[in-house]
Amino acid sequence: MIKISQAINNTKRFTQILSILSKNGFDDILRKLEKQGDFQIPVFHSKNNYSLSKNQRIRYTIEELGSTYIKLAQMLSTRPDLISLELAQEFEKLQDKVTPVDIKFITPIFKEEFGKELNEIFAQPLKLLATASIGQVYKGKLLSGEEVVVKVLKPNIKEIIKDDLEILKQLAFLFDDYFKNYGIHSIYTIVKEFENSIKNELNFKLEAMNINRFNSFFQNDKRIKVPKVYKEYSSSKIITMDFIEGIKVSKIEQLKQQNIDTKNVAKNGFALLCEQIFENRFFHADPHPGNILVTYDNKISFIDFGIMGTITKEEQKVLIELISNISSKDSEKVCLSILNMTNHPFELEINEFVKDMSVIINGYMYSDLKDINIKDLFNDVTIVIAKYNISFKNSYYLFFKSLSTIEGVGRMLDPDFNAVKNIKPIVIKFYKNQFSTKNLFEKIKKLPKEMIEFLDYTPKDLKEIFKLMKNGKFKVELEHAGLQKMEESIEKSFNRLTVSIIIASILIGSSLLLLAKTPPLVYDIPLFGIAGFSTAVIMGLVLAYSIYKGGKL
Repeated sequence: MIKISQAINNTKRFTQILSILSKNGFDDILRKLEKQGDFQIPVFHSKNNYSLSKNQRIRYTIEELGSTYIKLAQMLSTRPDLISLELAQEFEKLQDKVTPVDIKFITPIFKEEFGKELNEIFAQPLKLLATASIGQVYKGKLLSGEEVVVKVLKPNIKEIIKDDLEILKQLAFLFDDYFKNYGIHSIYTIVKEFENSIKNELNFKLEAMNINRFNSFFQNDKRIKVPKVYKEYSSSKIITMDFIEGIKVSKIEQLKQQNIDTKNVAKNGFALLCEQIFENRFFHADPHPGNILVTYDNKISFIDFGIMGTITKEEQKVLIELISNISSKDSEKVCLSILNMTNHPFELEINEFVKDMSVIINGYMYSDLKDINIKDLFNDVTIVIAKYNISFKNSYYLFFKSLSTIEGVGRMLDPDFNAVKNIKPIVIKFYKNQFSTKNLFEKIKKLPKEMIEFLDYTPKDLKEIFKLMKNGKFKVELEHAGLQKMEESIEKSFNRLTVSIIIASILIGSSLLLLAKTPPLVYDIPLFGIAGFSTAVIMGLVLAYSIYKGGKL
């Protein structure tokens, strides 16, 4: 008998989980619980076949534990930075064997959410299209005539997942160090991240908002079709949207029979995802073949907006910097860019990390473009990251996951498709837009507001620093790791920026003097205005010459 210390709401489910662990040969986990104890559970003798590997036993255990654990493992299958690559590959084989819930148990949800029976909403019975771990998907026809897709959360699924998460968190807390022996780093952090993710998926209001936001970026784009959400028949448990008639990108032969150019689909699909990332900073984070359709009028349609990625402007800059450094074949900067994408501690040996990562980066950097596979590169990079017990920040992980997934779709549609080759013109276009006259003026307009914010927050920040110093808690750690060239480059950039701002200020001031016709006047032209323009021109020429002389123009 084994005693468990902490009372759990669903003791029957907890007993079932521990019995499955015991049956599959994880008695060592159970023995760790021996000293815990308010109640007892029976422990089954292990029926495990020890011819199976440890990773196989973990997979079979996960399959027996059910949907919540399968979803967690499927998430981890794309995170070789959090678990060992071998275990991630084993998790890719997981199958969620889900039995559909009968429609008679689904019908009351519509009455509960909208106060109507099914025949008061739909012109004909709902037709089941798919069933998954947390919900079911139906095709229907509204009384107004529109064909729609209806996603419904399964009855009581929130309570089931809540119980499983409670047990998962307790086990993760107890066995955080222990699971490192199984190639799983920081299991408690993983479970907390999964909890946040699954809670979002369990709220269809968020998915409806994702669709509306996504649609706002592509309203006038003829390459893409985004489903419309029917607000009156959507809630946290149900989402109703357009039924989009199309062919999944995995059905190559069907696409060809409809005279759809698969190479063009690969190129447009990749370009659309890159635009989502680099321009909109809001992107579809699960673009696998089952989530992309091609309509009969040659439009691409992304479906299932439950998992979306969002990146900040700063994160966007880091990604652009990474691609720029790869293009210029600066392996050290590439390694540092990758490090900036992780949750690394300050005490990490940066030089050692750069040395190890450079071996991987240089191997790809000097290969032919056609031989570079983003998924392989990502896996190799994460092996090095895992060696230092760090992992990608979630937004960057979703970026790499989406990019490697859409690359796989592209190669399926066009064997000659090359993601690295296709991403370069997109990034160049983004760069040009960033430095367009319109964008520069937008940034200038924001300067006064940013200055006010700076002046507003600086005294508060200084007060906090002085408070820390007074209490003896102020600590500064400096590490110089061959940053001299970067320092010189930054100094030159700031000097040139300062001169540019001065030139712009003189030009604006001179323009105002000319418009106001401020005396003294020479031939009815303000003398100080002409002097200002002349000074600005001279300074501009000197600045341009210095940049040209430095070989940077």
